[in-house]
Amino acid sequence: MAYGSVKMCLQCATCSMVSTCLFRALRFLSYRDSRVQKEACQWPKGKTLRLEIPGAKGFTVTGTEHGFRKLPQDTPGDVTIRFKSPADAFRVFTGQIGIAQAYAQHRFTLRGNMGLAMPFVRCVDIAEGYLFPWCLAKRILKRRPKKEVSTARVYLAVLFGR
Repeated sequence: MAYGSVKMCLQCATCSMVSTCLFRALRFLSYRDSRVQKEACQWPKGKTLRLEIPGAKGFTVTGTEHGFRKLPQDTPGDVTIRFKSPADAFRVFTGQIGIAQAYAQHRFTLRGNMGLAMPFVRCVDIAEGYLFPWCLAKRILKRRPKKEVSTARVYLAVLFGR
């Protein structure tokens, strides 16, 4: 399909929605899940991570002692994860491929300190364990993370923006 096609527009809209849901899940879990909370609290002060998706809404985040905090979209990232296309982001966000597989297939670029990106990726793996049904999660996660909060509470936080 040509650039700007309906398929691409739907992929961009889906990626925007999923990136918002992912951030909300990370924010909620940084208060409720001890592993995500630990990663957020240990985040180096003032360091930011930016997730970019061409044609879609990403986010910029920093870790604080109170969990993950979203920053304005135009905030530069100390680490930037940029998907090469909306289709690549769509495959990751819909559970067709995992983040490790996407990295191995060069579906996104990583600029900055990889050591700062790894705690974020570990948190995303935990969030995916909550958000995806196990039949999908087992394809993209090495092992199923133990849940410390009910999945229903995570879904409610994602839906209502807690």
